[in-house]
Amino acid sequence: MTTPTAAVGRVSPQDVTRQEPADVRTTDVGLRCANPTYGAEWFRGKLGDVIELKRGYDLPQAKRRKGRVPLVSSSGVSDVHDTAMVKGPGVVTGRYGTIGQVFYIENDFWPLNTTLYVRDFKGNDPKFIHYFLKTVDFLSYSDKAAVPGVNRNHLHEAGVLFPPVHEQAKIANFLGMVDDRITLLRETNVTLEAIAQALFKSWFVDFDPVRAKQQGLAPEGMDEATAALFPDGFEESELGQVPKGWRFARLEEIATVDMGLSPKGDSYNTDGRGNPLINGPVEFGEYFPQQTKWTVSGSRFAREGDLVFCVRGSTTGRRVVADREYCIGRGVCAIRGNGGIRSFIYQTINFGLERLLSKTTGSVFPSLSSPDIKRFSVLKPAEQVVAAYEAATRPLLHKIEQGQRQAQTLATLRDTLLPRLIAGQLRLPEAQAELEGALP
Repeated sequence: MTTPTAAVGRVSPQDVTRQEPADVRTTDVGLRCANPTYGAEWFRGKLGDVIELKRGYDLPQAKRRKGRVPLVSSSGVSDVHDTAMVKGPGVVTGRYGTIGQVFYIENDFWPLNTTLYVRDFKGNDPKFIHYFLKTVDFLSYSDKAAVPGVNRNHLHEAGVLFPPVHEQAKIANFLGMVDDRITLLRETNVTLEAIAQALFKSWFVDFDPVRAKQQGLAPEGMDEATAALFPDGFEESELGQVPKGWRFARLEEIATVDMGLSPKGDSYNTDGRGNPLINGPVEFGEYFPQQTKWTVSGSRFAREGDLVFCVRGSTTGRRVVADREYCIGRGVCAIRGNGGIRSFIYQTINFGLERLLSKTTGSVFPSLSSPDIKRFSVLKPAEQVVAAYEAATRPLLHKIEQGQRQAQTLATLRDTLLPRLIAGQLRLPEAQAELEGALP
C-alpha cells in the first residue's frame, strides 16, 4: 500500500511552489512563504506538522454512566457519560462508520473508538482546525478494506498550506459568525413550527375550544369571532367523539394526492434542463428539496407548496415542502391541500403519521400504495375553522420558509467560501462582501 501524498484543500504543494517568492525560508518542519493573497507568512508542510491526531477510546454501553460529558462518535455526539478523556475545546472526525464529518466540541468530552481527535493543536487555533479539516478528502486517506477506515499515519502525511495563528483566528471567527447566523435561523424556525403544532393540537386533537364552550367558558387566547366558529359539544363517529358537525373523511376529500412516476433514466441531466427531479429522500434537504438532477421528460409533478412525501423503503414518511415545480419519481407522492390550504395539511400528516405508517406493507421494503394514502382517515372540521387556522399560521409558515431560504443561502455560501479562505485564495473583506451581497 502506498502512502497518499495529495495536498489538503484547494491549494496543492505544487501551487504553493509556483506562488512562492524568492525569500522562502526553510524551518525544521517545513517552509514559510508569503501568501500572494494575504501577504502574510504561511506555512507549507505536512498535516502532522501542525496537528497530531489520535484514535478515540472504547467505552462499551454497559460501562457508561449518566453524566454531562458528551460521547462523540463518528456521526457526532451520540451519548453522555460522567467522565471525560479529553479536555475541550476539541475537534473530532470519523475514523470508521461515518467518514468526512468534523465536529467542534466546546467542553471536555470522550471521543469514542470510531473517531480520530486532535490530541495536540501545536499552538494552532482549534476552531480554525475544525474548519480546515472540513476541507480534507478523508476517503483519500482510508484503508482499502471491506469496512474503510481513515489511516491516521497517511493523513499526517497530507500536504498543507497553513496561515499564521492570527490569520487563523480571523478566518475562524468569520466562518463561526456565519454558522451562528445559520443556527439562529434554524432555532427560530423550530420555535415557529412548535407554535403552529401547538395550535393545531389545541384545536384539532385536544379540541380545547370545544371543551371550553361545552363548559360555558370562553376559549382561551381567542377572539369572539373565532370562538363562534367552534361547536359547543361532541358527537360520535367511527373513530370516536368529534366536535358537532365535524367528521372523519378520506385524505383525498381535502387534498389531491399525486403518486410519482419515474421518467426514463436517459432523460436525466445535471445541467438544469427541464424540471428538477425528486425520486426519494436522496433529493430531500432540511425543509425544501435539493436540486441535484433534472429531467426533460417528467409526467408527474409537485407544485410549489406541495408536501412531498416518501412512500417507499426505510425512509417512508419523510417529507419536504416543494419550493417550486418538481418532477416526482415513484419513490414519492405530492400532497396538495384543496382550496390552497397548506398548514392544516402539513399538520394533519404530521400528527397522523404513526397511523399512516402502520398501513405500510412489506417487511423488507415497506411501502404505501396510492389507496393507502388517498383513503387515509383524517379529521374534516368545518371549513371556516380550517380557514381560521390557515389565517393564524400563514404568517408563521411564511417566516419559516423565508428563514429556511436564508439559512440555505448562508450554508451554500459558507461551503463555497470555506475552501477558498482556508487555502488563502480569498481575503476576509472579499468574503464579507460576498456574504452581504447574498443576503436580502
